[in-house]
Amino acid sequence: MAWVLVFGAMLVFAAAGFGVQYLLSPSPIGLSSFNALHFEINYLDHGFVRRALVGTLFQAVPEAARTNAILVFGWAVIAALAALVTAVLHVLHSRMSGDSLRLLAMLWIAAPWTFLNFGYDFARLDQLNLLLLALSLWLVYRNRVIWLALVSVFGLLIHEAYLFYGLTPVLAYGWVRYRAASATTACRRLALPIAAALTTLATIALIGRYEPGRARLIESLKPRLADPNHNALNVWLRSGLENPEYVVARLGHGLFGALELVAMAGMVLVTAAALVGLSYANDRRPDPFLLSPLAVVPLFCFGIDYARWAGLIAILALVVVTTRLLDGKFYVQHGRHSAYLYGGLCLALLAGPLGTVHALPLWGP
Repeated sequence: MAWVLVFGAMLVFAAAGFGVQYLLSPSPIGLSSFNALHFEINYLDHGFVRRALVGTLFQAVPEAARTNAILVFGWAVIAALAALVTAVLHVLHSRMSGDSLRLLAMLWIAAPWTFLNFGYDFARLDQLNLLLLALSLWLVYRNRVIWLALVSVFGLLIHEAYLFYGLTPVLAYGWVRYRAASATTACRRLALPIAAALTTLATIALIGRYEPGRARLIESLKPRLADPNHNALNVWLRSGLENPEYVVARLGHGLFGALELVAMAGMVLVTAAALVGLSYANDRRPDPFLLSPLAVVPLFCFGIDYARWAGLIAILALVVVTTRLLDGKFYVQHGRHSAYLYGGLCLALLAGPLGTVHALPLWGP
């Protein structure tokens, strides 16, 4: 397999997704102005508030150059993800049949929820946290729990939703891996990362809120809060307990059609079923790590980015399968039904990026 072409294909699909985003909601700064707002929140101007770590680092960049810096940063993160996936596929090429490796590569390259969606939802902090997820899995593998604790803190400070799509899968992997020695060993090795994560979450919950500095936040962001960013303050200023009420209200007002909700629920169920089926096909019972992508499900109660949550579940499923292949726990053989899977993937590709709030924005209203 030509690895340079694999890497390049991922960037091409990301560029295509970026183009779809620009086509549907052109922005004067060349990327989603809503996502760009996340690089303005910082500890220097707003105190210790959630999701401000990256924005604080970006304060070192002159304001006139910040948009270009965000563009460079966003593409650097995507390129790093592409390089990581390419390297992992290269490691796996001697362990899998050519047909199975090509299928796995196609899923990583062209699935609507991977690089196509990375480009569409450009500069989303989730993408940076996916790199931290990969690093954390490696740290578990190498038994570097002190570094794991530090990376977990960074992930939560970047975005507290890392608890669901990053920290939980990592701890599940650590539990399954270390429990092979004993449950006591697993608890002892994971105690420090868990303590660091709980301390960080408690700190964010107690003092990492925007409400005390609401006036200062509004004043500093006022020039950037025109459409389509008028709802940004509501997103940041709602407390965690208010989010489920907001989600229920939006659902009650018909934010999603019945067919769209059924399709996204079906995607989650099919993903879970595929993971369980792969586990039994490899003569293994489902374990916490295999089921860890479902840790994202509670986010459907806390935010209306339903396509984003469904996409994260699908990405985590790919992460789990790929990690199991690297560990030698899964042995994917040549399958005579691969042609059907290739065909399904091609059809999914025609649908465009998975989306953020609504599914398949290329074909939406």
